[in-house]
Amino acid sequence: MQLRTLRRAAVVAVWCSLLARPSSAQQRDTTTPPRDSLKVYTLPPAVVSVTRANPPISKIPLAVHLVDKTEISRARPTWGLDEALVTVPGVYAANRYNFSLDQRISIRGFGARSQFAVRGIKVLVDGIPQTLPDGQGQLTNLELGAADRIEVLRGSSSALFGNASGGVISIWTDPVAPEGVAEDVRVLAGTFDRHLDRNWTKWQSSTSFRVGRGGGSGLVTVSQLDYTGQRQHSDADLRNLNSRWHFPLAGGWSLTATADVGWDPRADNPGALTAAEMVRNPDSAAAINITRVAGKSVTQGQGGVTVRRDLAGGGEAALTVFGFTRSLKNPTTFAYIDLDRVDYGTRLTVSRPVPLGSLQHRVTAGVDFQRQRDDRLNFGNTGGKPDTVRRLDQLEHVTEVGPFVQSALQLTSQLSVTGGLRYDWVKFQAHDRLINAGNPDDSGDRLMRALSGSIGVAVTPSDALTLYGNIGTSFETPTTTELTNRPSGAGGFNPALEPQKATTYELGVRGDVAGRLNYSVALFDAEVRGELISYPVPADTTGRVYYQNAGRSRHQGVELGAELAIAAGLTLTTTWTYSDFRYTSYTMGASVLDGRALPGIPQHWLHFLLQAHPGFARGGWMEIEETHSSGYLVNDALNTRTLPWWTTNARVGWTGTVGSLRCGPFLGFDNVFNRSYVGSVVINASGGRYYEPAPGRNMYVGFSLGAGQ
Repeated sequence: MQLRTLRRAAVVAVWCSLLARPSSAQQRDTTTPPRDSLKVYTLPPAVVSVTRANPPISKIPLAVHLVDKTEISRARPTWGLDEALVTVPGVYAANRYNFSLDQRISIRGFGARSQFAVRGIKVLVDGIPQTLPDGQGQLTNLELGAADRIEVLRGSSSALFGNASGGVISIWTDPVAPEGVAEDVRVLAGTFDRHLDRNWTKWQSSTSFRVGRGGGSGLVTVSQLDYTGQRQHSDADLRNLNSRWHFPLAGGWSLTATADVGWDPRADNPGALTAAEMVRNPDSAAAINITRVAGKSVTQGQGGVTVRRDLAGGGEAALTVFGFTRSLKNPTTFAYIDLDRVDYGTRLTVSRPVPLGSLQHRVTAGVDFQRQRDDRLNFGNTGGKPDTVRRLDQLEHVTEVGPFVQSALQLTSQLSVTGGLRYDWVKFQAHDRLINAGNPDDSGDRLMRALSGSIGVAVTPSDALTLYGNIGTSFETPTTTELTNRPSGAGGFNPALEPQKATTYELGVRGDVAGRLNYSVALFDAEVRGELISYPVPADTTGRVYYQNAGRSRHQGVELGAELAIAAGLTLTTTWTYSDFRYTSYTMGASVLDGRALPGIPQHWLHFLLQAHPGFARGGWMEIEETHSSGYLVNDALNTRTLPWWTTNARVGWTGTVGSLRCGPFLGFDNVFNRSYVGSVVINASGGRYYEPAPGRNMYVGFSLGAGQ
C-alpha cells in the first residue's frame, strides 16, 4: 500500500512539474472582475476564505467553487441547499422533501449514508461551525435567502478542518454596509395541488444598517416557512431570526458577531415507502409514521464573536468564540427522543508571510477546540407522546482538539506548493443513568485520533488558466447517534464502531477562454478504509438503523463545470458528475460484495441551466433548468435500484425599479412535465422502505421589494 501511494505521489509531482513550463496562453485583465464573476474558475484577485489562509483562487490546488447570491436565491424557494448547490460539480444534494430529517448532502460520495442532518462535510455559516465535534452538521439556523455567497471545497480537507471526509461548505451573509438603512422583503407562495389543498408560503425580511460612526454595520433577517407538502404527514413550520454585526476598531482591529435563533415548532416525518406503496400512492406516508406521529420540534440559539487583528507585513490573527443550545423533541418510529444539547468552542488562527530567502512563503497555524454536551433521554413513543418508561438515559460529552499548520510557498511566479498537517483528538464519553438489576452500567468512553495531511501544487501559466494536483488524507468519526444505536439495546457507545479514513488523489484544471467560456475539470480517486455504513436488524420492525464499518471502498470520479456565453444575454451552465464508487473489500455475512457499487449515489448526475435576459425585455429574464439522474442501488446486498429520471424547472421574472423601490416579481414551475421520480432514498432500509418520492408538477409565485442603499 505504501509503495502504491508513493508511486501515485510521484505521478502527481511529475504531472505538475511538466505543467509548469511556460505557456503562450493569452492573459486577460482581471483587476476589476464584476461581482457575478466569482465562480470556481475565477482568477485573481478573487480570494476564498474556506482555505483558511485567503489566497487568490488561482493559487489553490484544490477543487473550489463559489456560488453567488443570484444563483442561491433568485426566484428559488430557498428551502434547502440542493437549490443552491445544484450547479456545483461533485456535490449531490438529495431532497427528501422532509424537513424533519434535512437533505442528504454528499460530496464525492462522502455523507451519502446520512439518515438525518449532514455527515462527512464541514458546514460553516459566517465562519461559525454548524458541524458538531462528532461530525454531525445542523442546519436549523440557516436562512438561505440571506446568503451572499457559498464557498464549496471538495475533497480531503481534514488537514484544514478536521472531522470532514468530503469537503467544506462555507456560507456567508452580505458583508456590505449601506449608506443608511436598506430593507429587503421577499414573499413566496406555492402549491402542489390545483385545488390549493397542499400549499406553502415563505416570507423573509432583511434589514441592513450602519452602526456608529466608524463604519460598523448590522444585518438582521427574520423569516418563516409554513409548509404543507404533497405527501401526507409532511407539514412544517420553520422560523428563524439571524443577525450579523461588524465593527471596525482602532489599530487594525475588528470585531464581528453573530446571533441566531431557530424555532421549528413542527416538522412532520412522512417516512420512506416501499416500491408497492409508491406505485399505489406516492403522496402517502408510512402508516407507522402516522400512528406514532413521527417528527420533531426544535428550538436552537447560537452566537459567536470573532476578533481580528491585521499584522505588520500582511499578516492576520483571529480568535473566534462560539456556542449554541438546542432542545429537541423527536418522536420516531422506535422511540421518543428528548435531547438537550450544549455546544461551545473556540478557534485561533495566525497567518503571516515568512519569506524563504527570495521566495514568497506564508504560514498559517492555529488550533480548533469544540465541546459538545448531550443530555439524552429515550422513552417509548405512544401516539407522538413519551410514555413513562425510560429506554435510554445518559449524559454524553464529545471533546475535539485540533491543532493545524499550513504552508504556502511560491516557487516561481507560475508555480506554488501548499501543504498542511492537522492532528485531531476526539474523545467520546457516556455516563449511563439508567442502571438497575436487569440493566448494567454502560458508562464508558471512546478516543479517536488521527494525523491528517495534504500537499498540492498549483500551476498558473496565465491569468486565464490554473492546473493543479493534490494528495490528502481525511478522518471521520461516527456521530454520537451512530455510536449509541446499538442492536443489543444497551446504553453507552458501540465498542466495535471505528472512524472512517481516506486518502484522496486529485488532478484538475480551471480557466477561461476568450471571456466567453469558463470551465473546471477535476479527476479524483479516494481510497476509503472502514467506510461507515448503515444496516437494519431484520427482527427490528421499527425502521431503526444501525451502523458498522465496511472493509474498503474506492471512490473514483470526474467533475465537469462550464459556463458558456452563447450570445448577448444568453448563458448556458452545465454540470456533469461521473461517480464510480465501489467496495473493494467487504463481506456481509455470507455475501462477498467486492466490486459492487455503493448504494445511494447516481453514477451520472447532469444539470443544465439556460438563462436568458435579453436587452429588449427591459429587465425581464427567464431560466430553464434540466436535471438528470441515473438509477442507483439502494441496498448493499440486493439488486434493488431506483429508476433514472429527468426533470424540468422553469422560472420567469422581472428585475427593475419602480420609483425608489427595487422590485422583482417572479413565477416558477418545478417538475413541469409531472414526472414521477425518487427524490432521495434510505440506504439499507428495513422492510424495503427505501423510497422518498419527489413532488409532481408544482408552481409558486413571489416578489421581492427593496428600499434604501
